Amino acid sequence: MGKKHSEPRVYEYRILYNAGANKSALNNYHYFMAHSAEEALKFHYAMLIKKGLKVQTFSIEKKNPFNNKWEDKSDIIHSIPSPS
Repeated sequence: MGKKHSEPRVYEYRILYNAGANKSALNNYHYFMAHSAEEALKFHYAMLIKKGLKVQTFSIEKKNPFNNKWEDKSDIIHSIPSPS
């Protein structure tokens, strides 16, 4: 039997954001399935552009499927420019 060609694994990411001053006092999450934190953040930014939203993005976390905990990946937020 030959080796299976497997697709790269996707993980669940959640992005903490706020609609900004004078709009919402509550923080919210957007959830994405992505291959990396960078890809999830790009999905988040694309959605903001499509919907014409301006938000403050605070953090991005990856769900570890083995221990069911969220791991902070927020260090990449400043490496990809925000559309807001």
